[in-house]
Amino acid sequence: MDLQLDDQQKLLQQSLARFLEKRLPFDVRQRQRSASDFLEFWRALDSELGVGAAGIGEDLGGFGGGREAEMIVATALGSALAVTPYVASNVLSSTLLSAVGQNELAGAIGSGNAIVTTAVEEAQTRGDVALIEARAEPVEKGWRLTGKKLAVDFASVADVVLVPARLADGNLALFASTPAELGAALKPYHLVDGTPAADILLDGLVLPGSACLAKGEAVLAALSLAVDAAIAAYCGEAAGIASVMVEDTVAYTKERQQFGVAIASFQALQHRMVDMWAKAREIEAASLLATLKSDRPDAVSAAKATVSDGLRLIGQEAVQLHGAMGLTEELRVGHYFKRATVLEHRLGSAADHVERYRALRSHA
Repeated sequence: MDLQLDDQQKLLQQSLARFLEKRLPFDVRQRQRSASDFLEFWRALDSELGVGAAGIGEDLGGFGGGREAEMIVATALGSALAVTPYVASNVLSSTLLSAVGQNELAGAIGSGNAIVTTAVEEAQTRGDVALIEARAEPVEKGWRLTGKKLAVDFASVADVVLVPARLADGNLALFASTPAELGAALKPYHLVDGTPAADILLDGLVLPGSACLAKGEAVLAALSLAVDAAIAAYCGEAAGIASVMVEDTVAYTKERQQFGVAIASFQALQHRMVDMWAKAREIEAASLLATLKSDRPDAVSAAKATVSDGLRLIGQEAVQLHGAMGLTEELRVGHYFKRATVLEHRLGSAADHVERYRALRSHA
């Protein structure tokens, strides 16, 4: 499979590479610690290049680049290890809002006027939104929500937090809230790679009636579409991360001396690095598959399973071939390994998506 970039896509790719090389070298990335640091960088990037609107439809004020543009942006961000709300807001939430007819808020994401995140994951979902168990029931003042949402990116600093929950009739509804409204229900922390996230404990949280943006069968379809779009973007990010880990490992083994020669000359290590290189190419191909077939859930799951398995092998080999240096703060490979570990499990692990693929194909 091959994706030939057109002139606009090449320009986007080149502009991103130049900006990230200049504005986010590894020493700068190391100094980024807080959600405000990450948001400041993202706003500077979006303001200068408009990348937040790259994949968003022209009807919403975007550039209309579609999933291909989202892949290009995500891959570049992965290569630079940039922590941003891009996938959570500009891919997942934008797709979801557009699919349920909330074009004004979706347009605000593309224009850079809003950061929106979606509380998709629960303990049992693992990327399958049909398994959402959080509940919503009508009350006198609006809606009462119960349940627990996990690892919601940028939830404590977003402008809007979207919360899907199940109604008594079995259908899903989509609610909009803010960090201020969620209050003590938000439990913020950082993922192992530094990404700001939060769990949301919906212990009888009451939202006004206007908080319900959509309900019915269309919400499940919209969520499924949005999550698969996010998975495709994460696959693109993984391709960028994998390439850097392979590149850094090869470079390190050419410098590291043992028995008077570079360890890159050892045939056993050469074979291991060839395996890493081959897995990186598999991840790139899987990223293209997810991008070009993002409307095919079985294709997206096949891609995510391939990417998760490949990331694990590349990450483990990269750390091992660097020796004890692989997990130090000084070398970037350990930081990439942490992000790879997060992506491996984000919106479902390899095992989860193998099972999803099997189920989808058995009903095809």
